[in-house]
Amino acid sequence: MLVSAGCADANIDLSTRPGRIEARKAADIDARADEIRSDPIGFLQRVAEKCAALDQYTLTFTRVERRGLFFKSLRGPEAIACWFRREPYSIRMKWLDDDVKYGESTFVQGQVGNKVRFMPRHGLFGLPPLLTKVHLNTPVIWGEARRPLTEWGLEKLVLETLASIEEVKPRGGALIEYRGIVTLPDRAGRPVHYLHVVYPRDPGVASIQELYFDVTTELPVATILRFSGKEQKLDAAYFYDEIDTDVMLSDDDFVLDAERDERSTAESADSPPAKLSADATGS
Repeated sequence: MLVSAGCADANIDLSTRPGRIEARKAADIDARADEIRSDPIGFLQRVAEKCAALDQYTLTFTRVERRGLFFKSLRGPEAIACWFRREPYSIRMKWLDDDVKYGESTFVQGQVGNKVRFMPRHGLFGLPPLLTKVHLNTPVIWGEARRPLTEWGLEKLVLETLASIEEVKPRGGALIEYRGIVTLPDRAGRPVHYLHVVYPRDPGVASIQELYFDVTTELPVATILRFSGKEQKLDAAYFYDEIDTDVMLSDDDFVLDAERDERSTAESADSPPAKLSADATGS
């Protein structure tokens, strides 16, 4: 399935293909697949625990979602470099595509009144962009995002899924099906476990969720939300690529590039002029 999200060249392939596993690993992974098939909720809970144990990581996030202030439409795909740290709770995002209006944003718990610092790619009327500090919910209110920055991340994805499954239990529950090992396009052909969840229908709410987990790390690598119906219209798709949990992040990793440039300029201005040598002065 090839989805066009807003413009002619904004396409993302969401189709799956059969996954291939190295023969030496096949037996172990097949056994794990049987466990997931028999207890998908238990699997999600174990994944949530694994994500909760991650103190920091970096990844490349791809976002496609239906959003807008008054009239929602499919936006993206947007490729975003992300940094996550649990203590103090910190998230930084840097948009990688030159043709999007977003530049970068960062949030560090306890800083600037717990606001998001945001730098657009371009300023108004051709002027240079200005650093903006906004409340966590401001991008949601203005239709620029579907959830606050603090609700982003691997753990949040799994916990939100478990909460949604729990919430619909009084209405007959969700239908959760393990659909085997597949590969996602444009993801280096890496095999993933595929969970398919169908929730009770609500008007205007996507009731089909696809979840994909790396067969080796079992960390989530993608989720896709669709509306029920013959066409299964796309509501959102999120991909988590190049996950690196072996990182040592510092406060400097959550400084915006614009802030870093401004700080370097200020430090240069405060530095005393270099003393000229005797040869240079001719003395």
